[in-house]
Amino acid sequence: MIEEARIHPDPDAAVQRELGHLFGVIRALHHGRYASVYLARDVESRATVALKTIVRLRFLEPANATRFRRQAAAAARLDHPHIVSVHRHGVSPSFLWYSMDYCPGGPLSTVQPMAVIECVTAVQHIANALDYAHRSGTVHADLRPFNVLGDESGLIRVSDFGILRALGGVAALKTVQYPPGALDYIAPEQLVKDGVPGPAADQYALGVLTYEYLAGLPVFGATSAEDLVARRRTGSLPDVTAFRPDVPSPMAEAVRRALSEAPGDRFASVAEFAAALTGPTGPVVLWPAEATSDDDDAPSPVLRPRGRHWSIMGVVPALFLVAAASLWFAFSTTSRLPTGRPETGLVPAAPPEQPSIDVTRAPAAAAGRLPAPRPLPSAQVVVSSVPWAELYVDGRLVGNTPVVGLRLPPGRHRLRLVQLGFQPHEEVVNLAPGQTLKITRIVLQQETAP
Repeated sequence: MIEEARIHPDPDAAVQRELGHLFGVIRALHHGRYASVYLARDVESRATVALKTIVRLRFLEPANATRFRRQAAAAARLDHPHIVSVHRHGVSPSFLWYSMDYCPGGPLSTVQPMAVIECVTAVQHIANALDYAHRSGTVHADLRPFNVLGDESGLIRVSDFGILRALGGVAALKTVQYPPGALDYIAPEQLVKDGVPGPAADQYALGVLTYEYLAGLPVFGATSAEDLVARRRTGSLPDVTAFRPDVPSPMAEAVRRALSEAPGDRFASVAEFAAALTGPTGPVVLWPAEATSDDDDAPSPVLRPRGRHWSIMGVVPALFLVAAASLWFAFSTTSRLPTGRPETGLVPAAPPEQPSIDVTRAPAAAAGRLPAPRPLPSAQVVVSSVPWAELYVDGRLVGNTPVVGLRLPPGRHRLRLVQLGFQPHEEVVNLAPGQTLKITRIVLQQETAP
């Protein structure tokens, strides 16, 4: 058993002592009472990562170490552009730890109110991540501002899937004193004895986040699990329009419904909640559901090939055929495993190089012809929009936004975004070899009635 007094006087030294052979710590990003996050370099892969350590206190021992390993492995299988991928995980004498993608934007702040359109963008990104995880059989169960991060491409990404449950769930939280509002994201059903959080619990937490992004204030401001129960019992659910009159009434009503006491009174899914923020149409999740569960006794989720599933109607095979023929639309999800490859988006396969020509044997050499030139490096494009939309490039459907890491040949391309009930958005881009172009602030305008 590791006592708290042995760790907190100098957690950085303990990390260097126990994990220094695996990671070179660059600097501390965050120090909490029980957990810390470091910017580090993986010794084996040389990739820059975020290293999170959780102190092994009394309430984390002993079975939770095994549970933690299992949940970290499940989190590492989640493959989505809005999820912070887990690279490695383990247990040392003083810590439970795991490394993950480093998101330089840091946590999305709830202190300053967001513009309505900015809030909708963030919530749709988070909802896409949660809905994909739910379809894969995983519940986050601890969504809070510190777990919502911004990366260098402008995308919002969610981290720490299932970690709280692996550490003992809400029962562990009852032994800890928290700052005001830190527990507001815990759904009512999670506070019931032996309560197992489901997707509706994540929707509740997302509703709390949406409220705070708009109001800049906590919903309840509870300091403990008991205080949270008491405040919910005695206080009425706050109305975000009391602080933000500019919030449309349908949006405020969607937040109120997501914060319903009973899970059955909330939306059927987080995707439906996100859709309600913007109207009758909302984000469509194209990743197929998997009949798996994150329960310890259930079979592990099937490990799919790490690739972006753009369509359930066979678009992916078609895209690969197109790639082989001309445009190199060969998508694969960012490895984000310890390989040192790029940390975000989709990493398409490199275009095939032209075979070298032996000018001593080629007939064309006698005529003075030069060997065929190698193809220019492709450009990379990131496109996101509010609301989501179908992206067409040069008249060919690529998939639904957000589209990350799209490889295109250098030159002129026409981009077109289409969503039912909204005016199409078009623009022409001229891409240079090796260029990375990020188009992340497209807001589609609703069609007006004739």
